[in-house]
Amino acid sequence: MYRILISGMAYDGGKSGISVYMNNMIRELARRHQVYVVMLKSDIACFPSADCQNINFIEIPDLLRGPLINMFWHLLVLPFMIMRGRYDFIFLPAANRRAFLFYPFYTIAVVHDLSQYHIPGKYDLLRMLYIKLILPFCVRRTNQLIAVSNSTRDDLIKFWKIPPAKISVIYNGYDRELYSSKDINETQYNPENIIEKNYILYISRIEHPGKNHLNLIKAYEKLPEPLRNNYDLVLAGSFWQGSEPVKEYAEHSFCRDSIKFPGYINNAVLPSLYRKASLYVFPSLFEGFGLSLLEAMACGIPIACSNNSSLAEVAGDAALKFDPFSIHQITECMESVLSNKGLRDKMIQAGLERIKDFDWRKNADKVIELYEKRSE
Repeated sequence: MYRILISGMAYDGGKSGISVYMNNMIRELARRHQVYVVMLKSDIACFPSADCQNINFIEIPDLLRGPLINMFWHLLVLPFMIMRGRYDFIFLPAANRRAFLFYPFYTIAVVHDLSQYHIPGKYDLLRMLYIKLILPFCVRRTNQLIAVSNSTRDDLIKFWKIPPAKISVIYNGYDRELYSSKDINETQYNPENIIEKNYILYISRIEHPGKNHLNLIKAYEKLPEPLRNNYDLVLAGSFWQGSEPVKEYAEHSFCRDSIKFPGYINNAVLPSLYRKASLYVFPSLFEGFGLSLLEAMACGIPIACSNNSSLAEVAGDAALKFDPFSIHQITECMESVLSNKGLRDKMIQAGLERIKDFDWRKNADKVIELYEKRSE
């Protein structure tokens, strides 16, 4: 049994893809090892496996929640704070956001994406300097890197000049117990009863331009009228920075009554929201992985997604793919799936086959293998 120090300082209150990654990897590593999780006090309250006997929280006051102070405290103070601990290794589950200036123990770091190089204006100037200048220097000093996709691996080599031999590609998993269970409370899938008919679903924080909600709404507007009348467009997720253009466009759209924003959806009821959908669409301009693709496939609904970054890689042959900048192609893919039952059935079966390759428990085992091979 190893003693593993894990940073949970980019947990986002449990409302992001990185928090889903942390939830599952911490849980799986704690099945057989003692894990010590550095996390903000309020985030600990959100953690779904806080009662696991092998999870030990190192509580950090919430006054360190602000992005700027959090980044530099994690960079400069936390490494000194943990020096006296007796840990076998450090696991940084979000090194593309939080890293150390130096590493007092053997360190395995995970990079999810380098989207800042692909989406202009994603962050303000100060954060861009931190991400493009400070983080690359710090991440290169870790012992071993994990990329969650080949797309991210290629970016690490190109933009951060990481030696290829130092990078292992380990795909994310999905919660097999939650998304494969037939015991789902179907009555909770409709927040505030705003979804009134069949629907097309996209789950992502509402963030412009990266998540590409505007092009999806415009593509929905171009569907044939009979399809628009039969299907709502449900855009689930919290409103983040830059969401105003999305809200404003939707409010003035001639389809505004059919465009639904149910907000953040708790993980426990996400499966029922997926299963009620007729189609899942993922039009993001760039993703390091795209966890919701796996969740949708596991719930047995057809998917259409962007043909860029990691999305095509993760979806494989289980999705129709489109250029996310082409409103016409997005519309065409949606219309094809919604109008062709044979195609839908074929895609659903392909998705159920595809997800067999993704498993959180195997991911945790691979992390341990990387540590055990450190001296080879």
